[in-house]
Amino acid sequence: MIQSLQKLLARQWQQMTTVVSPSPSQSGVSNTHPAQVFEQMKLSRRFEGRVALITGGGSGLGRATAIRLALEGAAVGVAGRNLEKTQKVCTEIESLGSKALAIQCNVKHESECEQMVEQIISEFGRLDILITSAGIHGGGKTVVETPVEIWNKVIDIDLKGAYLSSKFSIPQMRKVGGGSIVHISSIGGLRGSPGGMAFQSAKGGLINLTRHMAVAHAAENIRVNCLCPGVIMTPLTEKFLKNPTTYSKVCRWHPMNRIGEPEEVAATVAFLASEESSFITGVILPVDGGYLAAGRERA
Repeated sequence: MIQSLQKLLARQWQQMTTVVSPSPSQSGVSNTHPAQVFEQMKLSRRFEGRVALITGGGSGLGRATAIRLALEGAAVGVAGRNLEKTQKVCTEIESLGSKALAIQCNVKHESECEQMVEQIISEFGRLDILITSAGIHGGGKTVVETPVEIWNKVIDIDLKGAYLSSKFSIPQMRKVGGGSIVHISSIGGLRGSPGGMAFQSAKGGLINLTRHMAVAHAAENIRVNCLCPGVIMTPLTEKFLKNPTTYSKVCRWHPMNRIGEPEEVAATVAFLASEESSFITGVILPVDGGYLAAGRERA
């Protein structure tokens, strides 16, 4: 994880300090100046004194985001159904010199979401940032083919979970004069396809939940935004992408001709969570390598 972040930051540094960039590697990440950029980022503590809560923090986008915010100074609550995974992420965070709290929580349960926020307040005394990254896919089924149990499971985690996490986080943000919430949706919430009905429905609902929350809480200095990642290399997609033919095909869906990295999404989350985006709320932002602009299918 740390090595991947070093590589991402190295690419950002290369873009800032040279006129002509070298040819990217197959992954799209440059290996130039990793140590220099990593040291610079450690000094950029824009979340110092802030407390962040990340649901689905034990793996994938949630894990990458938790580490990114911690690297920039935040105390981080890492919440997930698997306590062992969240504890492992917390160990990584503590190795960066930041504070972390592992929380076991299934976001579909109201009582567990309430307790999750209570644990954060008990440990750190405040809450400034909420990232709702907990999510499942549920399979590539149509309306007719999707069992009610799958529909309920996906809606419970992907949409209801974001609602419940926000419900108990917002009162705590009011106490500190505001905050930032970033929901993790998907390009699947912005377009249709023959399968994945439950997932697309939940992620589409999350987009409009974002818009509602942004308007409803703007006067309280609580900003709410939503990211819609393209295909990112996470545990959710790894099995699907193991086949070389499939991998090549999915790369071609993106004009940048590669799969995204969790750290790239985490970097965008960090921007929206920070004061650098202080006049941004209600935004639905694709992080998709041009996937939506191209209309997906490319030769």
